[in-house]
Amino acid sequence: MNLTRFLLLLIGLASFAACDIINPSEEIPAYIYVESFELQTTASQGTNSAKITEVHVSVGPNFIGAFPLPALIPVLENGDQEVVLSAGIKDNGINSTPEIYPFYDTYETVVNLQPTEIDTLRPVIQYNPNAKFAFVEAFQSNGHIFQFNETGPQIMITSDGAFEDNSARIQLTRDQPEVEIATNLFFEDIYDTDLRLYLEVNYKSEVPVIFGLTGLTSSTQVLGSRLYNPGFSPKEVWNKIYFNLSGLDPLNEFNGYRVGFYGFIPEEDGELTLEEANIWLDNIKLVHF
Repeated sequence: MNLTRFLLLLIGLASFAACDIINPSEEIPAYIYVESFELQTTASQGTNSAKITEVHVSVGPNFIGAFPLPALIPVLENGDQEVVLSAGIKDNGINSTPEIYPFYDTYETVVNLQPTEIDTLRPVIQYNPNAKFAFVEAFQSNGHIFQFNETGPQIMITSDGAFEDNSARIQLTRDQPEVEIATNLFFEDIYDTDLRLYLEVNYKSEVPVIFGLTGLTSSTQVLGSRLYNPGFSPKEVWNKIYFNLSGLDPLNEFNGYRVGFYGFIPEEDGELTLEEANIWLDNIKLVHF
């Protein structure tokens, strides 16, 4: 080989290598498709109603990310891989605060991932066995625990327009434009520095409602120091929300707590905006570790 041909060959090889560096071959992903989660509950855990909005995905040792449901998830790993799916919710119903719900178990399976192929997973989950239910209130009778009425109308139990069987309905009027109701039970040992405490609520409402805790020094007291923080805006159709009650520092000095809520007809220029309004509630659960 003469020198000229040898140099041309070197230049050609160098050009080919440079193209490979600039435009490296891309890995072809496999795909995992998750449409939704199914929650299974026991009788003591109440309804299986859930609002799982994201899936958090790990494949093998790698966390892939969080994806809105339904999700088609590209994965570069291949072959038999352990896939772990965690249920994501919106803390306090706020889109900017997605969280893995700590009281739902993860879904784990092994998937044989192949490039371009789609594996559809249908995760079925349960509550974490360590989850504790301070109460589960489905409003199936007048013997519900929200009997501590501070102001406004009483709760009515009705099947008309109910979410499941019966639901709680509160009707506000011009004469009674606000309501504050709490549990008649006094809860101890649900609040400490390591607390994970959530209140699950199914609702529809024509007015704003806020939820929270009332700190008490004894079970016989009237409503004490209130900390009503997360809430919901009016919504015409049934919805579910997960209220994060963890970390309410101003209440950590009390011996126990009632769970309560406050709803009201808003005012505009000093006048009520509605002549009457309804609040519907169902399947309220106070869950903690």
